[in-house]
Amino acid sequence: MAHRTSLLLVLAVLLCTLAVPAAEADTYHFVTFHFPPMEYTDDGQTAAGVAVDVVRRVMQDLGEAVTITVYPWTRALQMVRRGEADAIFTAYRNAERERDLDFSTEVLFPQVVFFYARSDAHIDFDGDLETVAGLRIGVVSTISYGPRFDQAKSGLLIDKARTLEHNFEKLLRRRIDLVPSNIHGAQYTLARMDADPRIVRLPQMIEQVPSYIAFSKQRRLLDLRDRFDARLAQLKADGAYAAILERHNIQLFESQTP
Repeated sequence: MAHRTSLLLVLAVLLCTLAVPAAEADTYHFVTFHFPPMEYTDDGQTAAGVAVDVVRRVMQDLGEAVTITVYPWTRALQMVRRGEADAIFTAYRNAERERDLDFSTEVLFPQVVFFYARSDAHIDFDGDLETVAGLRIGVVSTISYGPRFDQAKSGLLIDKARTLEHNFEKLLRRRIDLVPSNIHGAQYTLARMDADPRIVRLPQMIEQVPSYIAFSKQRRLLDLRDRFDARLAQLKADGAYAAILERHNIQLFESQTP
C-alpha cells in the first residue's frame, strides 16, 4: 500500500509539472532609449518605433518572450552592464562597451549622420570637420554621433542640450549654427516642429555608423545573440526587414563615409 501511495504521489507531481502553461517560460527583458523614430514611447510605458518592431519580430520568430522598456540612455546602458537587463538597442559598438556587452554581428539599424543648419546660413561643409571648427554646434548630451565626430569634439565649439528638438529651436533662434543628427531622427523631429524650410540638411554626410543590439555579458546570452543574428539576417534576405521599415515610411539612406 505504501509503495502504491508513493507511486501515485510521483505521478501527481509529474502531471502538475506538465500542466504548467507555456506563458510561465522565461521572458527576456530588453531596454532601449528615447530616439525616435527608431525607439521611443508616447505614453511612458509602451515601446514603439522601427527598431522596436524589428526586435520584436526577431524574438517572436525565435519563439522567445520579451519585454522592451524605454529608459534614459545612461540608465539603460548601466542596467545591461550590471545584468539587470538582458540586452540594449540601438547601440554603437566600441572597445569600451565590448568589455561588458556581447554585440550582434548583424547591423540592427544603420545610422547616417548629417549636419543641419538654417536655410539662410549658407554653410559649406565638405566632410572635413576642421572646416566647421569656428561654428557653434548643438549636440544632445547623451548621444554619440560616431567616432569621427566624437574624436573631433575637443576642437569644436560644442553646445549641449537634452533633446534634438531643443537644439533645433536654438538653431532657429540663432544661438547655434549647426546641429548633427541621424537623418531619420531629424526628419521625424522636424516634421513635428513645422520648421521646414527654415532648417536644411547639408549635402555632405558626417559619417555612416552601424548600430546594433548588445547582450549583457553578465547574463551569458551568447546562444540567444547568435540565434538573433541568424534570424535578423534571414529577415533582411527575404524582404521582411524592408517591409517593417516601409511601414514606418523609412527608406535606408545609401551613401559612403567621407
